Amino acid sequence: MAAPPPIFSKAITGLERVAFSNSLCCLLKELEGHRTTIELRNEVEVTGLVDHVDGLMNIHLSDVTYRTPHRTTVERFETMHVHGRQMRFVHIPDQINMARAIAKQLDTQRPDQKKFGNRKQPRYLEKKRAERERILAEHAAKSATQDTDKVGQATETGS
Repeated sequence: MAAPPPIFSKAITGLERVAFSNSLCCLLKELEGHRTTIELRNEVEVTGLVDHVDGLMNIHLSDVTYRTPHRTTVERFETMHVHGRQMRFVHIPDQINMARAIAKQLDTQRPDQKKFGNRKQPRYLEKKRAERERILAEHAAKSATQDTDKVGQATETGS
């Protein structure tokens, strides 16, 4: 008997890739397989095992404990989906080194850049830097000649 297909796709869209690299969403991705607590905007606490985190910070949890404010009711669910916009805080477990986790997740997202040549080559950067310096030098020379012309005109009219 064949194993069932995975529920979550491992492929990420371009929008998710940008969200991973420009936010701390990459840190949440490292929480997959760990038990954590998420505080929602309506002051509800959700504790569970993180199954999947996508690029828009949506989190899928299993074996979930749902606590309402002031811990008045506690409910258990097999699975739960938490929308990224509804989260206020995510508790990071102590065993996760945050700096290492961020670096690891960013490195796993970057192989495409090497493959498609999105990384700028050193010669290209040097050429751009030299062009920028040339433009700044021309601008400085123009403003210096304009300043000397104004000074010359002021001395002629002042005599």
